[in-house]
Formats: sequence, C-alpha cells, structure tokens
Amino acid sequence: MTVHYRSYLDNSSDAEVMLSESERWHAFQCLLPPRAAVADAFLTQGISPLLHGLQAVGELSAWSFTRQSPRVVCLHLLGSTPRLLAARLAGLCAAVGAEGPVHVPHLAAPPARDPRLVDVAVDLIGMTPGRQARLGAAVDLAMVAAVHTCPALRGDSEHVSSDAAAALPSVRWQRIATALKTERHPLTCWSHLLEACRRAPGYDGRMTFDLVHLLHNQLGLSTRDEQRVHAGLIRSLSRRRAGARRSPRSHLSVQHPGPVRPKR
Repeated sequence: MTVHYRSYLDNSSDAEVMLSESERWHAFQCLLPPRAAVADAFLTQGISPLLHGLQAVGELSAWSFTRQSPRVVCLHLLGSTPRLLAARLAGLCAAVGAEGPVHVPHLAAPPARDPRLVDVAVDLIGMTPGRQARLGAAVDLAMVAAVHTCPALRGDSEHVSSDAAAALPSVRWQRIATALKTERHPLTCWSHLLEACRRAPGYDGRMTFDLVHLLHNQLGLSTRDEQRVHAGLIRSLSRRRAGARRSPRSHLSVQHPGPVRPKR
C-alpha cells in the first residue's frame, strides 16, 4: 500500500504559534484502555483529524500532545473556549472507552510549540503500527538529529560528508537518505526543522535532543526503549571498524533524560 503524506515544508521556519489576548494553552488528560494500539488510533484517527478540523474553522489555533505513559495522553490546546474544547474531546474519549478529558491547569503549554513537530509524530505513529517498526522510527529520528548536530558528521553543510558516511550504519542510513529525498516524508520535515533550529540565533545543540526526547515520548517509547535507542545509536556511531562490540546490556546504565515537562 502506498501512503501519501502532505508536505509541511512550505511552513515558515519560525513556526512557533503566537498567542492572542483571548487565547491560552489548556491541557487535558485522557486515560485510555491499557492497549498501545488504542492510544495510537486515538491520536491518529480521532484526535488529529478532529483538531486539524477545529483549526480550519478557527475554534483552535494550535495543539500538541505528550504521553505520561502508554495509557495517559495529555493534549495541549491553544484556544479561547476550554469548555467547548473539552466537550469536543469527550465524544472521542467515550468512543474508545477512555476516562476524561480532565482539565490539567498545571501542564498548560506543551514542551515545544512548533506545529510541525506534532505532524511528524502523528505521521510516524501511523506508519509504524508494530513495536519493531516504532523503535526503528525512533532510531531514525535520533540519527537524523545526530547528523545535524555533530560537526564531524555534517561537515560544513547540512548534508552528511563523504568521510563521515562510512561511520554511519550503511543499510539504515541509505534507507534514511532515500526518505530524505522524498519531499512528503515526515523525516524530511524533521530534517528541515532541525536545520532551521541550527541556523537560528542562540542555538544550543541540547535543544535538538530535547526535541528528540519529545518525539520519542509522543511515539510512546518506554524509558528503557528510549535508553536502548540512544545507547545503540552511540555504539553504532563510535564503534571502530576492528573494535570489539560492547555488550547489548550497556544501555541499562544510561541515565534517562527525564519526563517531558512543559516549558515555563
């Protein structure tokens, strides 16, 4: 089956939503049945179409989401009528047997407000219904971030240098490079977002991996899965060609970056 994705690349690189005087960020928590597939469908087939529709008619200016666990989805909505937004969400929650939505005032704004990030997450969730495919997408996100952040890999341009290409896992990077040549692939949007961040005034490389952590959270990765993704990527980028391979259990000692929290 061929899946067609819309392009987000026409959006301005400075895409953070500006709040009007009448609008505020509102957070709602939804407790879903204990099946990861239900939360995925809730986001891709329910929440995303609904909230994009509300944006189209002007009831909502922006939205994002985070996951406190596979069951708990927190929706961050920018609008002026929280009661109406809660009523819209209640129907979807009832349809999947979820509890909520519960207004969570202390969460407020999402950790990152660029509207293209949530589109990257939703598209990748829809593309990866299986666990192994989902972990593969998480590795792809981290590898593209490493290329944009590490000068030794990037060289003097946004593209991977020929010398550094040998340091990347060849089969995976070839597949990622093919995706990046496709304008409508979510990894392409992710790559353009990272390049825009890198060129922005005051850029700090840690910002990139804050975004990686957010996307991994939105994909539904557990703490251990995220540790495994990062540790595996570090091993693959730092392994010498003739060197011994480290134990696959080395990820257990990697400190987790912490929960996703809204920025104050």
